[in-house]
Amino acid sequence: MIEDILRKIAIFSERRPFLMVAIILIITIFAGIEATNVKFQTAFEKMLPQDHPVIKTLYEVRDNFGGTDIISICIRLKPSDSPDRVNDIRDPRVLRYIKILEADLRGIDGITDVNSPVDVIIRRNNGTVPSDIETVKEIYRSLPEDVRDKIFNHDYSMVVVNAYTDAGGDQKKLMEILEEMERRVEDSPVPPGVEVVFTGTPPMRRLMSALMKESQMVTTLVGGIGVLMVLFLYFRRPLSTIMPLIPILIGVIWTGGAMGILGIPVDMATAGIGSLLLGIGIDYAIHLMHRYQEERKKGRDVAESIETAVVSTGMALLATTATTVVGFLALVIAPLPMMANLGKVCALGITFCMICVITLLPALLVIEERYILPLLKRVFR
Repeated sequence: MIEDILRKIAIFSERRPFLMVAIILIITIFAGIEATNVKFQTAFEKMLPQDHPVIKTLYEVRDNFGGTDIISICIRLKPSDSPDRVNDIRDPRVLRYIKILEADLRGIDGITDVNSPVDVIIRRNNGTVPSDIETVKEIYRSLPEDVRDKIFNHDYSMVVVNAYTDAGGDQKKLMEILEEMERRVEDSPVPPGVEVVFTGTPPMRRLMSALMKESQMVTTLVGGIGVLMVLFLYFRRPLSTIMPLIPILIGVIWTGGAMGILGIPVDMATAGIGSLLLGIGIDYAIHLMHRYQEERKKGRDVAESIETAVVSTGMALLATTATTVVGFLALVIAPLPMMANLGKVCALGITFCMICVITLLPALLVIEERYILPLLKRVFR
Protein backbone atom coordinates (compact mmCIF):
# COMPACT_ATOMS: atom_id res chain seq x y z
CA MET A 1 0.00 0.00 0.00
CA ILE A 2 2.73 2.47 0.96
CA GLU A 3 4.72 1.50 -2.12
CA ASP A 4 1.67 2.14 -4.29
CA ILE A 5 1.23 5.60 -2.77
CA LEU A 6 4.90 6.41 -3.32
CA ARG A 7 4.69 5.14 -6.90
CA LYS A 8 1.66 7.35 -7.59
CA ILE A 9 3.49 10.35 -6.14
CA ALA A 10 6.50 9.61 -8.35
CA ILE A 11 4.34 9.25 -11.48
CA PHE A 12 2.45 12.47 -10.71
CA SER A 13 5.71 14.38 -10.11
CA GLU A 14 7.21 13.00 -13.33
CA ARG A 15 4.19 13.70 -15.53
CA ARG A 16 3.08 17.00 -14.00
CA PRO A 17 6.17 18.52 -12.38
CA PHE A 18 5.02 22.12 -12.74
CA LEU A 19 1.65 21.35 -11.17
CA MET A 20 3.41 19.68 -8.24
CA VAL A 21 5.66 22.72 -7.82
CA ALA A 22 2.62 25.01 -7.98
CA ILE A 23 0.79 23.01 -5.27
CA ILE A 24 3.84 23.09 -3.00
CA LEU A 25 4.28 26.82 -3.69
CA ILE A 26 0.68 27.62 -2.72
CA ILE A 27 1.02 25.69 0.53
CA THR A 28 4.33 27.45 1.20
CA ILE A 29 2.81 30.90 0.67
CA PHE A 30 0.02 30.07 3.11
CA ALA A 31 2.56 28.70 5.62
CA GLY A 32 4.74 31.78 5.24
CA ILE A 33 1.77 34.02 6.04
CA GLU A 34 0.90 31.95 9.11
CA ALA A 35 4.55 31.99 10.22
CA THR A 36 4.26 35.75 10.75
CA ASN A 37 1.85 34.98 13.61
CA VAL A 38 4.47 33.06 15.59
CA LYS A 39 5.13 34.76 18.93
CA PHE A 40 8.40 34.94 20.81
CA GLN A 41 8.07 33.64 24.36
CA THR A 42 10.43 35.42 26.75
CA ALA A 43 8.36 35.33 29.93
CA PHE A 44 10.21 33.03 32.32
CA GLU A 45 7.05 31.82 34.03
CA LYS A 46 5.62 30.66 30.68
CA MET A 47 8.54 28.28 30.33
CA LEU A 48 7.54 26.48 33.52
CA PRO A 49 4.61 24.09 34.18
CA GLN A 50 1.45 26.21 34.25
CA ASP A 51 -0.29 23.96 36.77
CA HIS A 52 2.49 24.20 39.36
CA PRO A 53 1.39 25.88 42.63
CA VAL A 54 4.21 28.45 42.38
CA ILE A 55 3.09 29.59 38.92
CA LYS A 56 -0.60 29.51 39.85
CA THR A 57 0.12 31.68 42.89
CA LEU A 58 2.10 34.11 40.73
CA TYR A 59 -0.89 34.59 38.43
CA GLU A 60 -3.18 34.95 41.45
CA VAL A 61 -0.92 37.67 42.87
CA ARG A 62 -0.99 39.47 39.51
CA ASP A 63 -4.77 39.29 39.29
CA ASN A 64 -5.29 40.65 42.80
CA PHE A 65 -2.37 43.01 43.34
CA GLY A 66 -1.22 43.97 39.85
CA GLY A 67 1.93 43.13 37.96
CA THR A 68 5.01 41.63 39.52
CA ASP A 69 7.40 43.07 36.91
CA ILE A 70 9.64 45.90 38.10
CA ILE A 71 11.50 48.14 35.67
CA SER A 72 14.68 49.41 37.30
CA ILE A 73 16.09 52.71 36.06
CA CYS A 74 19.78 52.97 36.81
CA ILE A 75 21.02 56.58 37.07
CA ARG A 76 24.79 56.61 37.15
CA LEU A 77 27.83 58.77 36.45
CA LYS A 78 29.51 58.66 33.05
CA PRO A 79 32.63 60.29 31.62
CA SER A 80 31.98 63.83 30.39
CA ASP A 81 34.02 66.81 29.22
CA SER A 82 31.42 69.26 30.46
CA PRO A 83 32.75 71.65 33.15
CA ASP A 84 29.35 71.38 34.89
CA ARG A 85 29.33 67.59 34.95
CA VAL A 86 28.10 65.74 38.02
CA ASN A 87 30.95 64.14 39.96
CA ASP A 88 28.95 62.72 42.86
CA ILE A 89 25.58 61.03 42.47
CA ARG A 90 24.47 62.83 45.66
CA ASP A 91 24.52 66.11 43.72
CA PRO A 92 21.20 67.98 44.26
CA ARG A 93 20.82 68.25 40.48
CA VAL A 94 20.53 64.45 40.33
CA LEU A 95 17.98 64.42 43.13
CA ARG A 96 15.91 67.12 41.38
CA TYR A 97 16.11 65.16 38.15
CA ILE A 98 14.88 62.02 39.93
CA LYS A 99 11.85 63.86 41.31
CA ILE A 100 11.02 65.23 37.85
CA LEU A 101 11.45 61.78 36.33
CA GLU A 102 9.28 60.10 38.97
CA ALA A 103 6.46 62.58 38.40
CA ASP A 104 6.69 62.16 34.63
CA LEU A 105 6.75 58.36 34.70
CA ARG A 106 3.73 58.18 37.01
CA GLY A 107 1.69 59.66 34.17
CA ILE A 108 2.25 56.62 31.96
CA ASP A 109 -0.73 54.30 31.65
CA GLY A 110 0.23 51.01 33.25
CA ILE A 111 2.66 52.44 35.80
CA THR A 112 1.24 51.98 39.29
CA ASP A 113 4.08 53.51 41.31
CA VAL A 114 7.55 54.99 40.95
CA ASN A 115 9.94 55.43 43.85
CA SER A 116 13.58 55.79 44.73
CA PRO A 117 15.61 55.45 47.94
CA VAL A 118 16.59 59.12 47.65
CA ASP A 119 13.01 59.98 48.66
CA VAL A 120 14.20 59.37 52.23
CA ILE A 121 16.66 62.27 51.98
CA ILE A 122 14.01 64.58 50.55
CA ARG A 123 11.57 63.72 53.33
CA ARG A 124 14.28 64.48 55.92
CA ASN A 125 14.65 67.91 54.29
CA ASN A 126 10.98 68.83 54.85
CA GLY A 127 9.88 67.44 51.48
CA THR A 128 12.22 69.56 49.35
CA VAL A 129 15.43 68.76 47.51
CA PRO A 130 18.48 70.11 49.42
CA SER A 131 20.06 73.12 47.73
CA ASP A 132 23.67 71.95 48.07
CA ILE A 133 25.55 68.66 48.18
CA GLU A 134 26.88 69.23 51.70
CA THR A 135 23.34 69.23 53.05
CA VAL A 136 22.67 66.00 51.18
CA LYS A 137 25.79 64.43 52.69
CA GLU A 138 24.85 65.58 56.18
CA ILE A 139 21.34 64.11 55.92
CA TYR A 140 22.77 60.94 54.41
CA ARG A 141 25.22 60.49 57.30
CA SER A 142 22.41 60.94 59.82
CA LEU A 143 20.49 57.99 58.43
CA PRO A 144 20.76 54.48 59.95
CA GLU A 145 23.40 52.35 58.27
CA ASP A 146 20.91 49.82 56.89
CA VAL A 147 19.00 52.68 55.24
CA ARG A 148 22.15 54.30 53.84
CA ASP A 149 23.22 51.05 52.19
CA LYS A 150 20.03 51.01 50.11
CA ILE A 151 20.32 54.54 48.69
CA PHE A 152 23.65 54.86 46.86
CA ASN A 153 26.39 52.43 45.93
CA HIS A 154 29.70 52.45 47.81
CA ASP A 155 31.47 55.02 45.57
CA TYR A 156 28.43 57.31 45.12
CA SER A 157 28.24 56.80 41.37
CA MET A 158 24.85 55.15 41.05
CA VAL A 159 21.26 55.32 42.28
CA VAL A 160 18.24 53.28 41.19
CA VAL A 161 14.62 54.31 40.54
CA ASN A 162 12.03 51.51 40.48
CA ALA A 163 8.85 51.60 38.40
CA TYR A 164 6.03 49.15 39.10
CA THR A 165 3.60 48.07 36.38
CA ASP A 166 0.19 46.43 36.24
CA ALA A 167 0.92 44.71 32.92
CA GLY A 168 0.99 41.30 34.55
CA GLY A 169 1.57 38.64 31.90
CA ASP A 170 0.65 40.98 29.03
CA GLN A 171 3.95 41.01 27.15
CA LYS A 172 2.78 43.50 24.53
CA LYS A 173 1.58 46.01 27.12
CA LEU A 174 4.79 45.61 29.12
CA MET A 175 6.92 46.42 26.06
CA GLU A 176 4.72 49.43 25.26
CA ILE A 177 5.22 50.73 28.81
CA LEU A 178 8.97 50.25 28.55
CA GLU A 179 9.16 52.03 25.19
CA GLU A 180 7.13 54.97 26.53
CA MET A 181 9.41 55.22 29.56
CA GLU A 182 12.45 55.29 27.30
CA ARG A 183 10.91 58.06 25.19
CA ARG A 184 10.23 60.18 28.25
CA VAL A 185 13.72 59.64 29.63
CA GLU A 186 15.16 60.63 26.27
CA ASP A 187 13.21 63.92 26.44
CA SER A 188 14.04 64.56 30.10
CA PRO A 189 16.69 67.07 31.34
CA VAL A 190 19.44 64.60 32.27
CA PRO A 191 22.26 66.45 34.14
CA PRO A 192 25.67 66.49 32.39
CA GLY A 193 27.89 63.58 33.36
CA VAL A 194 24.90 61.33 34.10
CA GLU A 195 23.36 58.53 32.06
CA VAL A 196 20.13 56.60 32.45
CA VAL A 197 20.04 52.84 31.79
CA PHE A 198 17.00 50.56 31.98
CA THR A 199 17.36 47.11 33.50
CA GLY A 200 15.24 44.52 35.27
CA THR A 201 13.00 41.75 33.94
CA PRO A 202 11.17 43.65 31.13
CA PRO A 203 14.36 44.98 29.45
CA MET A 204 15.88 41.51 29.76
CA ARG A 205 12.80 40.00 28.11
CA ARG A 206 13.15 42.42 25.20
CA LEU A 207 16.85 41.60 24.93
CA MET A 208 16.07 37.88 24.94
CA SER A 209 13.49 38.35 22.19
CA ALA A 210 15.99 40.28 20.04
CA LEU A 211 18.70 37.67 20.63
CA MET A 212 16.33 34.81 19.74
CA LYS A 213 15.41 36.52 16.46
CA GLU A 214 19.07 37.12 15.72
CA SER A 215 19.90 33.52 16.62
CA GLN A 216 17.20 32.26 14.27
CA MET A 217 18.52 34.28 11.35
CA VAL A 218 22.22 33.70 11.97
CA THR A 219 22.06 29.97 12.70
CA THR A 220 19.75 29.26 9.75
CA LEU A 221 21.92 31.34 7.40
CA VAL A 222 25.17 29.79 8.57
CA GLY A 223 23.63 26.32 8.50
CA GLY A 224 22.34 26.89 4.97
CA ILE A 225 25.72 28.11 3.72
CA GLY A 226 27.47 25.16 5.37
CA VAL A 227 25.06 22.68 3.80
CA LEU A 228 25.51 24.30 0.39
CA MET A 229 29.28 23.97 0.66
CA VAL A 230 29.06 20.28 1.53
CA LEU A 231 26.56 19.65 -1.28
CA PHE A 232 28.80 21.40 -3.80
CA LEU A 233 31.78 19.31 -2.73
CA TYR A 234 29.68 16.16 -3.17
CA PHE A 235 27.71 16.84 -6.39
CA ARG A 236 30.18 19.22 -8.10
CA ARG A 237 27.40 20.95 -10.05
CA PRO A 238 25.62 24.22 -9.14
CA LEU A 239 22.11 22.96 -9.94
CA SER A 240 22.63 19.68 -8.13
CA THR A 241 23.95 21.65 -5.17
CA ILE A 242 20.86 23.84 -4.85
CA MET A 243 18.26 21.22 -5.74
CA PRO A 244 18.32 19.14 -2.51
CA LEU A 245 18.25 22.23 -0.31
CA ILE A 246 15.04 23.70 -1.75
CA PRO A 247 12.63 21.07 -0.27
CA ILE A 248 14.29 21.40 3.15
CA LEU A 249 13.97 25.19 3.17
CA ILE A 250 10.31 24.81 2.24
CA GLY A 251 9.93 22.30 5.06
CA VAL A 252 11.33 24.90 7.46
CA ILE A 253 8.76 27.44 6.21
CA TRP A 254 5.97 24.90 6.67
CA THR A 255 7.19 24.33 10.21
CA GLY A 256 6.97 28.06 10.94
CA GLY A 257 3.44 28.09 9.53
CA ALA A 258 2.44 25.15 11.71
CA MET A 259 3.84 26.94 14.76
CA GLY A 260 1.68 29.95 13.92
CA ILE A 261 -1.46 27.86 13.42
CA LEU A 262 -0.95 25.71 16.54
CA GLY A 263 0.18 28.62 18.73
CA ILE A 264 3.61 27.16 19.45
CA PRO A 265 5.93 30.04 20.42
CA VAL A 266 9.59 30.54 19.67
CA ASP A 267 11.44 30.17 22.96
CA MET A 268 14.97 29.36 24.07
CA ALA A 269 14.55 25.73 23.02
CA THR A 270 13.01 26.28 19.58
CA ALA A 271 14.99 29.35 18.48
CA GLY A 272 17.49 27.22 16.53
CA ILE A 273 14.93 25.00 14.81
CA GLY A 274 15.87 26.26 11.32
CA SER A 275 19.47 25.07 11.40
CA LEU A 276 18.41 21.86 13.19
CA LEU A 277 15.97 20.92 10.41
CA LEU A 278 18.50 21.82 7.73
CA GLY A 279 21.02 19.44 9.27
CA ILE A 280 18.56 16.57 9.71
CA GLY A 281 16.38 17.02 6.63
CA ILE A 282 19.14 17.37 4.06
CA ASP A 283 19.99 13.67 4.56
CA TYR A 284 16.63 12.73 3.04
CA ALA A 285 17.22 14.84 -0.05
CA ILE A 286 20.77 13.55 -0.58
CA HIS A 287 19.65 9.90 -0.36
CA LEU A 288 16.84 10.35 -2.90
CA MET A 289 18.92 12.41 -5.30
CA HIS A 290 21.86 10.03 -5.12
CA ARG A 291 19.61 7.07 -5.90
CA TYR A 292 18.12 8.98 -8.85
CA GLN A 293 21.58 9.71 -10.26
CA GLU A 294 22.55 6.06 -9.84
CA GLU A 295 19.54 4.97 -11.88
CA ARG A 296 20.35 7.50 -14.59
CA LYS A 297 23.92 6.22 -14.80
CA LYS A 298 22.51 2.74 -15.43
CA GLY A 299 20.92 4.11 -18.60
CA ARG A 300 17.32 4.28 -17.39
CA ASP A 301 15.11 7.13 -18.51
CA VAL A 302 13.88 9.97 -16.29
CA ALA A 303 10.49 8.44 -15.55
CA GLU A 304 11.86 5.06 -14.52
CA SER A 305 14.68 6.63 -12.49
CA ILE A 306 12.27 8.89 -10.61
CA GLU A 307 9.91 6.03 -9.81
CA THR A 308 12.69 3.75 -8.61
CA ALA A 309 14.29 6.48 -6.50
CA VAL A 310 11.04 7.56 -4.84
CA VAL A 311 9.73 4.05 -4.15
CA SER A 312 12.97 2.49 -2.92
CA THR A 313 14.37 5.51 -1.08
CA GLY A 314 10.93 6.64 0.05
CA MET A 315 10.35 3.49 2.06
CA ALA A 316 13.62 4.01 3.92
CA LEU A 317 12.84 7.70 4.43
CA LEU A 318 9.43 6.89 5.91
CA ALA A 319 10.98 4.42 8.36
CA THR A 320 13.75 6.88 9.29
CA THR A 321 11.27 9.73 9.72
CA ALA A 322 8.98 7.58 11.88
CA THR A 323 11.76 6.58 14.27
CA THR A 324 13.10 10.14 14.49
CA VAL A 325 9.64 11.62 15.06
CA VAL A 326 8.89 9.10 17.81
CA GLY A 327 12.15 10.02 19.52
CA PHE A 328 11.34 13.74 19.44
CA LEU A 329 7.72 13.21 20.49
CA ALA A 330 9.03 11.72 23.71
CA LEU A 331 9.93 15.30 24.65
CA VAL A 332 6.23 16.19 24.63
CA ILE A 333 5.78 14.51 28.01
CA ALA A 334 8.61 16.57 29.52
CA PRO A 335 7.45 18.72 32.46
CA LEU A 336 9.09 21.82 30.99
CA PRO A 337 6.78 23.42 28.35
CA MET A 338 9.71 24.64 26.25
CA MET A 339 11.07 21.09 25.98
CA ALA A 340 7.62 19.87 24.97
CA ASN A 341 7.49 22.63 22.34
CA LEU A 342 10.86 21.52 20.98
CA GLY A 343 9.57 17.96 20.62
CA LYS A 344 6.44 19.10 18.77
CA VAL A 345 8.31 21.44 16.43
CA CYS A 346 11.03 18.91 15.60
CA ALA A 347 8.47 16.18 14.93
CA LEU A 348 6.47 18.47 12.65
CA GLY A 349 9.54 19.86 10.91
CA ILE A 350 11.10 16.48 10.15
CA THR A 351 7.78 15.20 8.81
CA PHE A 352 7.42 18.26 6.57
CA CYS A 353 10.99 17.89 5.28
CA MET A 354 10.32 14.25 4.38
CA ILE A 355 7.06 15.14 2.60
CA CYS A 356 8.73 17.93 0.63
CA VAL A 357 11.61 15.69 -0.39
CA ILE A 358 9.32 12.90 -1.64
CA THR A 359 6.93 15.23 -3.49
CA LEU A 360 8.90 18.28 -4.56
CA LEU A 361 12.41 17.01 -5.22
CA PRO A 362 11.33 14.50 -7.95
CA ALA A 363 9.44 17.30 -9.72
CA LEU A 364 12.50 19.55 -9.55
CA LEU A 365 14.70 16.79 -10.94
CA VAL A 366 12.32 16.29 -13.86
CA ILE A 367 12.25 20.04 -14.57
CA GLU A 368 16.05 20.11 -14.46
CA GLU A 369 16.47 17.16 -16.84
CA ARG A 370 13.75 18.05 -19.35
CA TYR A 371 13.71 21.83 -19.36
CA ILE A 372 16.62 23.57 -17.61
CA LEU A 373 19.56 21.49 -18.90
CA PRO A 374 18.37 21.48 -22.55
CA LEU A 375 17.81 25.24 -22.32
CA LEU A 376 21.31 25.80 -20.93
CA LYS A 377 22.79 23.66 -23.71
CA ARG A 378 21.04 25.76 -26.37
CA VAL A 379 22.09 29.00 -24.72
CA PHE A 380 25.78 28.06 -24.29
CA ARG A 381 26.12 26.00 -27.47
